[in-house]
Amino acid sequence: MPEHRLRIDQVLPSFAARDAIGFHTLELQKLIRSQNIESQIYADEIKDEMREFARPVKELFRTKSDQSRYLIYQASTGSPVAAKLLERTEPLILNFHNITPREILGKWDPQVGIIVGAGVKQLGLFKDRISGAISVSSFNKWCLEQEGIKENSLVAAPFIPGYDKTPAPHSSKDSNTSSNWLFVGRIAPNKAQHDIIKAFSAYTTGWDPKATLTLVGAISSQIYFDTLIKLIEELNLTERVTLTGPIDASSLENLYQSATVFICLSDHEGFGFPIIEAMRHRLPVVAFASTAVTETVGEAGILLSNKDPIRCAAAVAMIENNLDLRKSLITKSKRQTDKFSHQVSVKENLAALKFLIPHLAVAG
Repeated sequence: MPEHRLRIDQVLPSFAARDAIGFHTLELQKLIRSQNIESQIYADEIKDEMREFARPVKELFRTKSDQSRYLIYQASTGSPVAAKLLERTEPLILNFHNITPREILGKWDPQVGIIVGAGVKQLGLFKDRISGAISVSSFNKWCLEQEGIKENSLVAAPFIPGYDKTPAPHSSKDSNTSSNWLFVGRIAPNKAQHDIIKAFSAYTTGWDPKATLTLVGAISSQIYFDTLIKLIEELNLTERVTLTGPIDASSLENLYQSATVFICLSDHEGFGFPIIEAMRHRLPVVAFASTAVTETVGEAGILLSNKDPIRCAAAVAMIENNLDLRKSLITKSKRQTDKFSHQVSVKENLAALKFLIPHLAVAG
């Protein structure tokens, strides 16, 4: 046992409010501190509203390495922070949230492609340096294996925003109500909003011309956003499709309440937090069975093996027109979301930390 008192600090490239990784980092800090372990958060970029919760990472890098301290790196992109961490000698743990492949992002924004490509390369450098890794999904664990990270590699459910509140019951869909599609996620190529728009066009043509589609999320790629606007205009859907940009929690709650189906056709997800949000609101889900989406949805939604627009539209039509199917999916969604409850996240993350940090069980 080291002479000094054990501490566990976290490091991440960017720390922001209303961000899934930022929320996970804060909750993990609470968990660590609940075990009577000192814990600090360091970030390279700290958004104004989060400054009271973190310190600039340069403060950490000015100090000497301390063998009584474990460092947890929240990895989700390429960053100079990773290179600096690798220069230190403290025991290091990777908490992996996945990195979108360069092939998906790079063709829209070459600079972003370079950054995410660097992030994947950095994973390989961590292979011989880390004590172990915690992934937020089995898919993420598989991704680490492709980079040679296999030893002491565990999976623990992420901490999900909003689990401390019980959503209001979703209003029952009237058989005469038009379909109201919803997707929540950054406007980014990997989220594949263009495929949702194409499927929605097929739905308005073949099933319900009065249907609506709402796409919620901040713009991560301006060129991709501009392409979506052009596609909406070409398909004559301007009056039927709304892109909200970022919205507050109350507005998002209202959208979950008014939607009749949640559709996700992402090409790449490391987990899929909005899918869980939708299911917690008892909103039926149609999703493309890719990456971590499959395990996040489980049996609580309709999973599609391809994104043919008519096939996607037909899946939505099945939900909208088959009350028994709708009820069945909503019942299953309760069982599925229970797998990612706050209590489960606490249990799984604490078990992972105790496995990777033997002294934690003694100190906690």
